[in-house]
Amino acid sequence: MTVPSRPSARCRALFVELSRYLDGDLTAACRRTVERHINTCACCGAMAACLRKTVAACRAEGKRQLPRAVMSRMEKRIKALTTREGR
Repeated sequence: MTVPSRPSARCRALFVELSRYLDGDLTAACRRTVERHINTCACCGAMAACLRKTVAACRAEGKRQLPRAVMSRMEKRIKALTTREGR
């Protein structure tokens, strides 16, 4: 199956809902509509797969703690910036 060079209007409308779909923020009816489309459209199916991987990677990185030295430098920098702005 070839992927069109320009997504259809239906694909562009679905793209708006894709993040909400992956986050589980759609009604059951909207979720089924998105699932039907991404299961039949190579372009949107690929986009959904890539976005799903990106979301998973971001969530995994968000669980990591920064080293203490980085946290300390960040706290000092924020304090310096907020003190300077308060003047």
